[in-house]
Amino acid sequence: MSGRKRLLIVDDHAVVSAGIEAMLRAEEGFARIATASSAAEAMEVCAELEPNVVLLDVRMPGVDGFSTLELLLERWPHLKIILLSMSATPPEVKLGKRLGAAGYLPKTTNRATLIAMINKVADGGTCFSMEATPENSPQAELTSRELEVVRHLGRGLSNHDIGRSLGISEHTIKSHLKAIFVKLEVSDRAEAVARAYEMGMMSVEKL
Repeated sequence: MSGRKRLLIVDDHAVVSAGIEAMLRAEEGFARIATASSAAEAMEVCAELEPNVVLLDVRMPGVDGFSTLELLLERWPHLKIILLSMSATPPEVKLGKRLGAAGYLPKTTNRATLIAMINKVADGGTCFSMEATPENSPQAELTSRELEVVRHLGRGLSNHDIGRSLGISEHTIKSHLKAIFVKLEVSDRAEAVARAYEMGMMSVEKL
């Protein structure tokens, strides 16, 4: 991609976004670097900035990174988005790919690598170099589809609505729920959602 790039950093921690901005500010390849702290703010900044690449934190309060990814790509289908996280499970990395992310990187990525990955993604490549964190926990055992179902449970959707959203039958949703209950060692939907919050799969939605 020719020309200098416009970059948006989305993270609810101001220290993190400011740190990344400062790290990249001296790089001549960027025409402008902007920050946002929420999904709503990211939408507003994208409309004004029209960024080439977005660095998006996965675990944000309110609307999480995966949901923000969906919102941004629904509005701007060709937007290049790199998810950032301190750690990732195999289902999270796979879910990021399925939802259309161009990359998944750890927040500990050094300056040179981050710039190289931003340039690669801006030019149409991908950067899923992040290795999923091995965990002896139920979360690591959930499939990406089961993780999607859990996230929809947290939104209070019925089996019918979840199935319609994911494009699968209500019967299939019931099968996924049975597997989720076993893996999370819970007995119902409410316990599954509570367990997911405890394990950091989801963040509490703002009312």
